[in-house]
Amino acid sequence: MTDTKYEPADIEIYVKDKGLVLKEKSLIAFTRSDGKILGIGDEAEALAAQNLQNVVVQSPLRQGMIAEYTMANRMFQGMLQKAYGKKYFFKPRIAVGGIPETITEVEKKAVEDLMFQIGARTLTLFECSYEKFKRELALTAPEKFDSFHVIIVIAKNEPEQYVAEGLANVLQYAQKQGISADRVGEMLREIQ
Repeated sequence: MTDTKYEPADIEIYVKDKGLVLKEKSLIAFTRSDGKILGIGDEAEALAAQNLQNVVVQSPLRQGMIAEYTMANRMFQGMLQKAYGKKYFFKPRIAVGGIPETITEVEKKAVEDLMFQIGARTLTLFECSYEKFKRELALTAPEKFDSFHVIIVIAKNEPEQYVAEGLANVLQYAQKQGISADRVGEMLREIQ
């Protein structure tokens, strides 16, 4: 069963000297009966598609901010393990981006606490995109950018972007099946 209470954000994890190593939805899947984690990100999304009775799939984030602290903790831990592999054991210097400008002090503290709980040695929060953050630091403090082991970006897409992604997938599938984009457009109009 999928809990659609919150629209998932895209989580991007950049690792020093490797660049983007993970981009997945902010989803976590667990058993309803005992809370056992079954999947995070892509695995959770695949479980949601199966619509299993005892499986709950949800996003622990709301509008890019932590809504369910315990599940967000477990999700980010799992994503860092995916990004680093099973050898994730050191305390990285982390920057977290995509933080809304309207963040309250309580929400900011929750993000900080969570990142330190999952093992951050130091933490920097930024509101802009990864590209803008990198560009600004390149101009003002290039050595600071290079000091981060991990940069996590919480990218909250607007509903139109999710629809556009879905339509792009439909068009790609149609093309593989020999169906033209014009015919896909006709089929969409027929649905209305």
